[in-house]
Amino acid sequence: MILGRAWSGVLVGLLLGAALGVALLGVKTGVFNLWAPRSANPDRGEVQTVEPGSGPADTGHVHVAPDPDATLNTQRSNAIVRATRQVAPAVVSINVVQNQAVNNPSIDFAVRMGLLPRRDLYRQVQSMGSGVILSSDGTIVTNSHVIAGAVQVIVTLSDGRQYQARLVDEVERYDLAILQIEGENLPVAHLAEVDDLQIGEWAIAIGSPYGYLLADTQPTVTVGVISALNRDIKRAQGEREYLGMIQTDAAINPGNSGGPLVNTTGDVVGVNTFIFSEAGGSVGIGFAVPASRVRSVLEEIQTFGHYREFSLGFRLQILSPGMVQFLELDDPVGFLVTAVIPDSPAWKAGLRPRDILREVEGVPLSSGDIMHRVVYERSVGDSISFRAERDHQSWTGQIFIEELR
Repeated sequence: MILGRAWSGVLVGLLLGAALGVALLGVKTGVFNLWAPRSANPDRGEVQTVEPGSGPADTGHVHVAPDPDATLNTQRSNAIVRATRQVAPAVVSINVVQNQAVNNPSIDFAVRMGLLPRRDLYRQVQSMGSGVILSSDGTIVTNSHVIAGAVQVIVTLSDGRQYQARLVDEVERYDLAILQIEGENLPVAHLAEVDDLQIGEWAIAIGSPYGYLLADTQPTVTVGVISALNRDIKRAQGEREYLGMIQTDAAINPGNSGGPLVNTTGDVVGVNTFIFSEAGGSVGIGFAVPASRVRSVLEEIQTFGHYREFSLGFRLQILSPGMVQFLELDDPVGFLVTAVIPDSPAWKAGLRPRDILREVEGVPLSSGDIMHRVVYERSVGDSISFRAERDHQSWTGQIFIEELR
């Protein structure tokens, strides 16, 4: 009886041991899991139950859900943020000291009476603009109207470093100025190789609007799109003309002039120049000089030491109905040559007063805008083909552009 009970105990022990072994084997192979929680929370990185054959858990690895904060940070660092980080260090504030003429009625009266000698009076005023460093040797591009009349130009980098800048050259026709500073480890922005902008793509304006009101040196970033390309802006008589401009709705305010317009790859595609506004602030209509024009000016200065100005050397007047009738012309489209400077490019091309200029580059001269556009895009060394008429006889020629001496 006692022996039977002993054998019964041994048998029960063997059965319990076998059951425990099977349970442990099942846990290890993933057949079932007695230790996994009913509801794992992926947001806390807890262990998740993985079905057999579904992945790494089959080999005993623990599967952890991705960190949502890391995903959010990746989404925040978009193309606009990356382009801004790339270009912003190379954007500078430009502080300009200018001499401004002053009128003093009492002194003017004394001068007119012969009591005082005539002498111009000036006061010094400060203005601000923006610019961008385009080469490691400290070459900076900005607008010529930013530094107009300057007696001193101070450039401030985003890291607080300040330098006195030297004016290398300016091209009033394009409203561009090139400055030079001497410094080490200067940040540099990349100027776009070609103008391949698309209407509607993102545009980033970086600069120092209202810089005199801000306590730090970091540039301001505004974002919009490329609204239009090749915009021609007609100004009042005697004012600077702007042709082939980039239009953007990225906010551009006083102080932004001269700063870069940037695309999402971090290339400088233009130099912000002016806005249309009745109140002085941004209304979403801003204009920038395209990168190709900036590049041509830089290459000209690097090659010749200065930008070579030119003049064709003639004056034109659009044909009026009265002129057409008086000159007995059959075609009313064209311009009358009213004057030609001897030995000028136009003179060397054979043009003389009273000639009728009919076409340039194969385009009929139906308006002055056509002639302006052709000349605006030319440089010294280029040529302009034309068709003219003299004594009712048509003839063709070429004007070879020379540097103005």
